[in-house]
Amino acid sequence: MGPLGVIVLIVLVDLLGFTIVMPLLAPFAERYGFSEWQIGLLFSAYPVCQLVAGPILGRLSDRYGRRPLLIFSQAGTAVSFLILGLSRDFTVMLLARLLDGASGGNILVAQAYVADVTAPQDRARGMGLIGMAFGLGFVLGPLVGGLLLSLPLADDWRLRLPFLVAAGFSTIAWVLVLFRLPESRTRGEPPRAAARAASWRGIVDTMSIPGIGRLILIGFLAVFAFAAFDGTFALYLRRRMQWDARTAAFAFAGIGFVSALVQGGLIRRLVPRFGEASLIVTGLALAACGFAGISLVANTPELVGSMLLLGVGQGLLSPSVSGLLSRITPMSEQGAVFGTLTSAQTLARMISYSTSNVLLGKVSEGAPYWGAFGVDLVALALASRAAVGLGRDGSPPAGVPEPRSRGHVEIHRNPSD
Repeated sequence: MGPLGVIVLIVLVDLLGFTIVMPLLAPFAERYGFSEWQIGLLFSAYPVCQLVAGPILGRLSDRYGRRPLLIFSQAGTAVSFLILGLSRDFTVMLLARLLDGASGGNILVAQAYVADVTAPQDRARGMGLIGMAFGLGFVLGPLVGGLLLSLPLADDWRLRLPFLVAAGFSTIAWVLVLFRLPESRTRGEPPRAAARAASWRGIVDTMSIPGIGRLILIGFLAVFAFAAFDGTFALYLRRRMQWDARTAAFAFAGIGFVSALVQGGLIRRLVPRFGEASLIVTGLALAACGFAGISLVANTPELVGSMLLLGVGQGLLSPSVSGLLSRITPMSEQGAVFGTLTSAQTLARMISYSTSNVLLGKVSEGAPYWGAFGVDLVALALASRAAVGLGRDGSPPAGVPEPRSRGHVEIHRNPSD
């Protein structure tokens, strides 16, 4: 197996651990008496540290190499899952989540590794393999978590076991980096391209490019809405539907499968026919209907229908926003624009995880989804106005310089998506 295959395998194994834990964190914390605001803080701790540490880890990987940073980040993730699985104390669990976020540059560094080991004409295919690993991880991880909860163990250990298994997956990924992954950068090699430094001035300059600011705001709002689902759905299912953690894990796998099916197959046929702008509008409308449905459902068929709407909507949204951004952004600004988008979406998760859990605890189990419905309606209004100035093929509005090459679309993904 070549370096590209090894790095894709490492990403897949690491994501299995992450996606096993994600649907079970809230039920695990609730079992030990944590309040909704504490649960929201456990979710928010990861993106808070990732927002700060991600760019730093990326720069360090440029200076010292990808492999040392991957070794560090995988070890931090494994230790954090181990602490979560063995702890009952809120402060200790919060520190574990902070550790995971601070060392959680593994996906960012893996994407840089792919860029190092692929020729420019093959880079889109390499990034596509990373996207495939994401899709598989977000389907298989919750399924594995649900199966682990089915094992005949004592109640206390049944909910802890998935965290320990996640630590095991991260340890396997760490071993693969240590023994199978060669360094992709030679000593003293300069970075491939000098990206604009992350700063407030750089962000303002990026947002001022015609059409870019609106799309980044839409991306922020879409992730803000969906993070309310990620952070509260397991608790919602227990309180509204009386489903246990095992059934909730399977529900997460189901919506992950629908979203992956849309992103991995349907989107390729829909973009040439309708264009990214129209798909963003459609995706937001479907997601908003899904959130409203989840807020109102009273039985399983209604819930499944609402989840289907939400899964299809999210599957249309994410690649369409990234694809349209790539099309209307000048090539010299691609790194700055996608760096700003990633930071904005990380900030959205950080805020949404906390606010949605407070809404669930203080108002009702449906309140986070009514909030997400309202946020998606705002994004839908913005997207509808933006779509007016774009052609079916995603042509940029007047005054926006064409990218030098319309055939290359960069793929940028985040692990809490």
